[in-house]
Amino acid sequence: MAPPRHLRLAAVVSAIAPILFAITAGFAAPSSFAAPSGETSSPTAVGPGKYFDYVVLLVTGNKDLCDILTTCGGRAPYLTGLAEAYALADQDWFCNVDPSFPNYLCLTGGSDFGCAGFTVGPNSNPCTWSAWNATNIVDRLEDGGLTWKAYLEDMPSNCYARYAGRYVVPHNPFVYYRSIATNATRCARVVPSGNNGSALIADLQLTSSASNYMWYTPNECNDMHECSIGTGDRYLAALVPQILQSPVFRTTRAALLVTFDQAYGYPIYTVWAGPVAKTRFVSSYGYTHFSVLATIESNWNLTPLTPNDRDAPHMGEFFQGQPSRGFNVGPPRPIPFIYVATISGGSGIGVIAVSIFLLQRERKKVERSAIEGREQASGKSR
Repeated sequence: MAPPRHLRLAAVVSAIAPILFAITAGFAAPSSFAAPSGETSSPTAVGPGKYFDYVVLLVTGNKDLCDILTTCGGRAPYLTGLAEAYALADQDWFCNVDPSFPNYLCLTGGSDFGCAGFTVGPNSNPCTWSAWNATNIVDRLEDGGLTWKAYLEDMPSNCYARYAGRYVVPHNPFVYYRSIATNATRCARVVPSGNNGSALIADLQLTSSASNYMWYTPNECNDMHECSIGTGDRYLAALVPQILQSPVFRTTRAALLVTFDQAYGYPIYTVWAGPVAKTRFVSSYGYTHFSVLATIESNWNLTPLTPNDRDAPHMGEFFQGQPSRGFNVGPPRPIPFIYVATISGGSGIGVIAVSIFLLQRERKKVERSAIEGREQASGKSR
C-alpha cells in the first residue's frame, strides 16, 4: 500500500528544500564513510547461522529516511556515512502503525496486537493483554538453543516495567511478555546498558559473554525522540564504532542492524553493517519490521511467530554471498541532487516546477518497486 497522499506530498516538499539550497548556495556532498577491509572469519561453533552467528539490533526512533540522510536533506552525517559504507534498505516501512510502541511489539512478537494509537505499560489494556500471553522471539531463540540479551539505556534495574527519567518502558518490548517479565532467569538478561553502552561493549569483548541475539535501546534523548537528530547522531557516532571494532565483530560472523521504530513519513532508515554485511549496497525492495523477524528466523531456521513474519520477505540480500532482489541495487545515491545537474539555465518557478515533476516521478518509481517487492514476497502477481 502506498503511503497516504499527504505524506507523499510532504516528502516531495521536504526534498525540494535541499535542491533550492544547492542551486542558490552550492552543495558539498559528504565524504564517503570508509568501508571495512579484510576477510570475514570462519563461523564459530556457537549458534551458526545462514547469514550471521551474532546480531545486534539497535533501535532508535521517530524519524524518516530523509530526516537522517544528508543526501536528501537530513541532518545525521554519521548515519549517512554508515549507510554509504554498508547496506541500506531505502524502502523499509516499519509496521505501518503509530506511535512507536506497537512497532516494538512487531519487532519481537510478530504483531502489533491491536496496540495502534497506544503508549501504555505492560499488561495494562486489552492489546497488551494479548501481547502478555504471546509467544515471542525470546521463546524461539531459547527453543533453538541460542542465547540472547537486551540492553536498555537508563533502565534503573533488570526488567524495570515503569517510566524512569529518560527510560521509556514502551521502548522495552521484553517486559510486555509474561514469559520474560515473570521469569527471574530471563529478567537477568534484560539489563541496564551502562554509561554509553558499556555493558554491551563489555559483553562484545569475548564470544563467551556475547549472546547470539543482542538488543539495544538508547534512552529517549539519544534515540532522537526528545533531543535533536544531531544529538542522536553524535551518540551513535561514539557507540557504533565500538560495536563494529569489538573483538566479536572483528573475529566472528557478526551483524549490526541500525533501524528506527517508526516515522511520521515513509520510509525509515535501516542499515545492516558489520563484517558479514555487503558494502556500498542499497536495495529499494519493500520491507517492514516483520522482515527483521523473518531474517532472524531464516538465519537460524526458527519457527515463525505469526503469519506476519512468516509471509514477510527476509533481508538476506544485505549479506555477503547472497543474491540481490534487483531493486535499485548499488551505492546509495542522493536522488534529489542528480536532477540539479541536469537543469541548466533555469531559475525560480521553472526550476521548482521541474524539480517537483522529477521528484514525483522518481518517488512513484520507488513506490512501485516497493509494492512489487511486497507482492512478489506474498506470492501475488501484478
